[in-house]
Amino acid sequence: MGTLFYFIHETFRGLFAAKVMTFVSIITIGASLFFMSIIGIGIYNINGLLKQTGNQADIAVYLKDDVSSKEDSVAVMLWRIKQDEKVKNAVFISKDSAVKKFTEMYGGEMLDAVNGNPLPASFDVYIVDRYRSNKDIRELQEQIQMQRGVESVRYSKEWIDLVERFRVYFLVGAVLLITLMVLVLHIMITNSIKLTIYARQELVKNMLLVGATRFFINTPFILEGMIQGLFGACTGLFALTIVKITFANVPVLWGPSYVPALFLLTGAFFGWIGSMSAVRKFLV
Repeated sequence: MGTLFYFIHETFRGLFAAKVMTFVSIITIGASLFFMSIIGIGIYNINGLLKQTGNQADIAVYLKDDVSSKEDSVAVMLWRIKQDEKVKNAVFISKDSAVKKFTEMYGGEMLDAVNGNPLPASFDVYIVDRYRSNKDIRELQEQIQMQRGVESVRYSKEWIDLVERFRVYFLVGAVLLITLMVLVLHIMITNSIKLTIYARQELVKNMLLVGATRFFINTPFILEGMIQGLFGACTGLFALTIVKITFANVPVLWGPSYVPALFLLTGAFFGWIGSMSAVRKFLV
């Protein structure tokens, strides 16, 4: 029990002995973890967006109003589209169905501002996998566009491909930024522990001379780094909570419920790694 109290006493004495460096380390850890979490939330939302849109049609064929109201004309157009070998399936979306779908995805506020139903009827066209190249899709678009009664043809997945490319660039940038932040965290924590070791250098030498074990000497320094990491994680978590409250009305996915626990564990882990590095260099 006395050993435990000694570890606690020495840990907090080290934290207060290098107040400025400890404070800077805590703020650095908090800021780094905060920005890492923002990057993680960005990736989480991009993946959620791609998952949500993964089952959408490949091509949307919008019909003129004077044709979409004629069932026979719609049936003939649909049959012609389905005959193409590139087409896996095609589904007719009426004007009423389009309104219902739009309302489910985006709410009805925008439609309330206009009179009547401004959305056109359309065909959702699904393409056979082997024909998903840009050349084949352009050819199919041109063929469908030539049909009488077609207002416009859009490749529905163009913006999904754009999001996919953005995710790749975002991931590359995120990896580089996180790597830089990890290095900064490691340097800050290691330097903080080094200052504490320098301040107690004589005490450490005397303890070695009287036969104190490495574990007994090293433990307070390691605990010190872990506490810095925990305090930094709490700081970053507090900043993230403020952001969540500020943007509570924005439809953002904030990640799974275990994020706070992950924050604390990550902070403690970085603290442990940094303190272990300092201890190995200067005490072993």
